[in-house]
Amino acid sequence: MKNEVLNIIEEVAGTDEFREDLDMDLFEEGILDSMRAIMLIVELENAFSLSLPPSEMDRDDWNTANKIADRIKEKMDEER
Repeated sequence: MKNEVLNIIEEVAGTDEFREDLDMDLFEEGILDSMRAIMLIVELENAFSLSLPPSEMDRDDWNTANKIADRIKEKMDEER
């Protein structure tokens, strides 16, 4: 599951630079911006059949690849 999340981030961001450090701040490094973040949410929702409400999308909770993967796992566990 984590690898699939990383692949989606890479596809949306257009780079695999973040794979060197999964705790890299994707926004500070310019890998994600607000538009790409929205695209990422849509792709993750589609790939994992999840609903990710904007109210649950605090940037500080979604600014690294590890945090994104952890949040997707949490959501999948919640929806079981």
